Amino acid sequence: MSQYPDDALSALPDYPRDPDEAQWEAWALEWLAEPCGWEHVPGHELAPRRDGSGERRAWDDLLLPKRLAAAVTRINPQLPADAVAEVVEEFAKRESADPFHEFHRLHTLITKGVKVEVTDPDSGQTVTETAWALDFTAPHANEFLAASQVTVKDPAGGSSRTRTRRLDVVGYVNGLPLAVFELKAAGATDGSREAHAQLHTYRDEYGATALAPVAFAVASDGITARVGTLHTPWEHMAPWDVDEEGDPIALATDRDDESRPTALETLVAGVFAPVRFLDLLENFLAFSRDNGNAVDTVRLAKAHQYKAVNEAISATVTAVAGDGRIGVVWHTQGSGKSKEMEFYAAKALKHPALRNPTIVVLTDRLDLDNQLYTGFAASDLLPEEPQQAERTEQLSHLLERPSGGIVFSTLQKFRVSKEEKEAGLDHRVLTTRRNVVVIVDEAHRSHYGLLEGFAKNLRDALPNAAYIAFTGTPISEDDRNTRSVFGDYIDVYDLSRAVRDGATVRVYYENRHIPVSLPKDIDPELLDGRAEELTADLDEEERKRAGRALAAYEDVVGAPDRIERLAADIVAHWERRREEMRKLLTTTGDHPRPVPGKAMIVGLSRRICAELYAAITRLRPSWHSDDDATGTIKCVYTGDAADRQPVREHVRTPGQIKAIQRRATDPEDELELVIVQSLWLTGFDSPPLHTLYLDKPMRDAALMQAIARVNRRFGEKPAGLVVDFLGIADRLTEALAKYTLTDQREKPIGEAVEEAVTLVKQQHHILDGMLHGLNWRVKRDSGRPKAFLNAVLDAVDFLKRPEPDLEEGKPTLVQRFTDHARKLSRAFSLCPTEADLRPLLPDLEFFESVRRYLGKLSAEEKAARGMASAADVELAIRQLTAGAVAADEVVDIYEAAGLEKPDLSHLDEDFIRRLKESSRPNLAIEALRRAIEREVKAVYPHNVVKQEGFIEKLMKTMNRYTNGALTAAAVIAELVEFAKEVSADRGRAAELGLDEDELAFYDAVAQNESAVRELGDGKLAVIARDLVKRVKEDASVDWSQRIQVKALLRSKVKRLLKKHGYPPDAQESAVDQVLFQAESYAEYWSSR
Repeated sequence: MSQYPDDALSALPDYPRDPDEAQWEAWALEWLAEPCGWEHVPGHELAPRRDGSGERRAWDDLLLPKRLAAAVTRINPQLPADAVAEVVEEFAKRESADPFHEFHRLHTLITKGVKVEVTDPDSGQTVTETAWALDFTAPHANEFLAASQVTVKDPAGGSSRTRTRRLDVVGYVNGLPLAVFELKAAGATDGSREAHAQLHTYRDEYGATALAPVAFAVASDGITARVGTLHTPWEHMAPWDVDEEGDPIALATDRDDESRPTALETLVAGVFAPVRFLDLLENFLAFSRDNGNAVDTVRLAKAHQYKAVNEAISATVTAVAGDGRIGVVWHTQGSGKSKEMEFYAAKALKHPALRNPTIVVLTDRLDLDNQLYTGFAASDLLPEEPQQAERTEQLSHLLERPSGGIVFSTLQKFRVSKEEKEAGLDHRVLTTRRNVVVIVDEAHRSHYGLLEGFAKNLRDALPNAAYIAFTGTPISEDDRNTRSVFGDYIDVYDLSRAVRDGATVRVYYENRHIPVSLPKDIDPELLDGRAEELTADLDEEERKRAGRALAAYEDVVGAPDRIERLAADIVAHWERRREEMRKLLTTTGDHPRPVPGKAMIVGLSRRICAELYAAITRLRPSWHSDDDATGTIKCVYTGDAADRQPVREHVRTPGQIKAIQRRATDPEDELELVIVQSLWLTGFDSPPLHTLYLDKPMRDAALMQAIARVNRRFGEKPAGLVVDFLGIADRLTEALAKYTLTDQREKPIGEAVEEAVTLVKQQHHILDGMLHGLNWRVKRDSGRPKAFLNAVLDAVDFLKRPEPDLEEGKPTLVQRFTDHARKLSRAFSLCPTEADLRPLLPDLEFFESVRRYLGKLSAEEKAARGMASAADVELAIRQLTAGAVAADEVVDIYEAAGLEKPDLSHLDEDFIRRLKESSRPNLAIEALRRAIEREVKAVYPHNVVKQEGFIEKLMKTMNRYTNGALTAAAVIAELVEFAKEVSADRGRAAELGLDEDELAFYDAVAQNESAVRELGDGKLAVIARDLVKRVKEDASVDWSQRIQVKALLRSKVKRLLKKHGYPPDAQESAVDQVLFQAESYAEYWSSR
């Protein structure tokens, strides 16, 4: 179902070789204008003005009230002017300092309307009307505006958290700011990712004010582009790489490829076509309560989800009026199938052609309270909470409700009893309604037992219902019964495309086969990993034969010596694997730290699982805990009082199992390994899970579903890994043969781990070449004290040397080394136990140490520029400390440069000489730069005006050095003079007769040269003293978050400046600087 205009993918522009941010911005505006119909306006034309004539009211407010009022009047002609004004104010006001809360509140107003009370002109009574800000019924009737270079800042000042920002493009609909673009140069390394980080910085600063209504965030370097919300983590930002029909298209892969559209152009044409934009806004932004009672998560549909859901809705309307077969959506596991069902149900429930349908969601699990139901129950997108039908009578009652709704039930409800079967009775009719839509989660014979006549029973019970299936694995070609129930495929999203789009990660296969010998009379075809379930559909004699086969096989697989060998291999493998993953994976939040991720061990039987747990904990006793809330390993399955030891030891109630499940999905929890037999092999979603140890024969859909447990995205998780102990390689090949030809060729699941070994060797060769000319191995292997550390520091210094010939926009040597070292680390994490790589281990350790040290320096440098948070620096230091460089000590940059930590107030000639003669000049310069930054913060602990001024000057000097405009000796000379200037400033407060607090406000009002000329230092000092007194009166921890207090303080400052004769032309900027400074002091003063 196309939502693009016909000419959405128009002829490409003539790209210059190195498009920068400005060029990409210009092209984005062109693509927004034609064919999408967004009118371009320069951001300064919308800016607030002192006389109130600007379209925006304030610098920290992006809303265009007049345009919004005009749209509300046009869409709701029955509303009087005062009601229209009330609607506008609902969007203008802010109720919370929490960005997410404000976004959710405003999105609700946009999609569900604003309730206003008006007087009925006929009756004179007060009635409640629902007012709409957007016209969802006629998308092109709305006003679409694309503003470029839009400035936001705190009108009452600010702090390092609320700087002046200039947004590349803001997308307005009817005056509401609903989209924002952050663009980077095409040649930048990880340009789109840097753009995303910048968007999150904007969110942290202005998410509760200017950016609160923004629904769509675009991060792009032109060649790559991703879309999400301002609250979407990087790994869930997604491309929009489809054509008008929603089918994938080939995109330009570099700046020189002019034969194909770029990712940014395709994204703009797709997401910003008016019909699609409003459809996404209304129906494909899903808020949910993932971690409690409050809405705390939002997810935007990806391109494949959008296409599948809309095509499924069209097919549903046709099927309800026809034969009831809607079709099958085959979207690979991990690509968001559960969320698709939620989007589909929400849209179906309000579709006028379906007339309040009842949606019946059927699963094959007896426990209704599974992850699918939990997701639906937590949804804020669905108009009502789903109901659970635990009995057939309850299901029948819910199906007869004329208001419709969502009902969860199980496939088992549609079986007939043995007595009914023998009597030839059909399943009784539960409802004859036509607007009942049945969603089946995973539609395979193995799930619903066609031997029992499931298809017939379903039709007998719900004769006029329509049926749709969502599956993560393909329907078998010979599975005619499935097609007779559901129809043909509606949409296919295969494994390969999911990996290419970043919806899932690849899964590698490692063979660590521990052979078993089957008795000659055992038929291996009965042992496909589902023998226990299959026996339910066999006659008595077949059931006995299968049971004997399973018991005999369990004996050989679970032989004591094999269990001991298996346990030892898993422990050794996991300890290597988790240490490599710890280098890549981190927690989220304000204090990120490295984490090892999770692994799942799948055993043939509960007895084997229990015995394997005992064997592993004998090897690692500290991993065991009797308390379910602690411990590194748990064994999880269901059972009852009849179970004997050792099985009984791990039998738990559903509530206890759910508690462990929460631990298994929490990356910060100490639980690392879970042993399961059949539980959690389907419907279990744990993104930190990256390794599957398989010691159970499986095949077909069951095998692929189990493997998919490790294909979820999580941070820097490079891929999943399946470690095979029973030799399932042939069955994996057989299973893949039922997938698409692309999947069979590209093998996104099941790629041999040897491919990762090859990639490690390739990256090792590249990194070795980057250090050509540096004798790092000689120094590293010299046996001298700190040899390894000194070699690492030499490499860091070597990589940080200036590159004057580097083309603008191209990645630096440090960036290229870091990129390849990261690829090396990701590849090696998949094969850390491979014997073929043992000779390279010293080099791999060395390259990783260099990468980590570069990361620490980079994080600290970005922090000084305001481009990284304290969390980024903390994480870099944690990773460095966890690595080989700092095995014995934390590296000090001054020591690395061969210097003692300097006292900048006493830089003697000897220190300056040693700076210039350092064997690592680049690190020496880095050390002096850092000392200056530290001195700036010491001299001006709360003086943000001076801090920012000095840091900006420092960065300009460093950029001249990096670009080759200054030699090492020249930049050291400039930095020394700069350091002296900072140190000399320590006595300035005393000279002016001010304390340090007053000096900070003096600097704020002395920024303007005309004020200094007209008033002089003495008068400005008096103003500073008065300002400190006035600002202190309003000092409180949270004052900076309260708009009323800010406005009051702004008024006070204006009056004070006017009283002292401060030049009128400079007052506005002076007020901004004063309040900018005041916010920095607020918490400091209130705590004294």
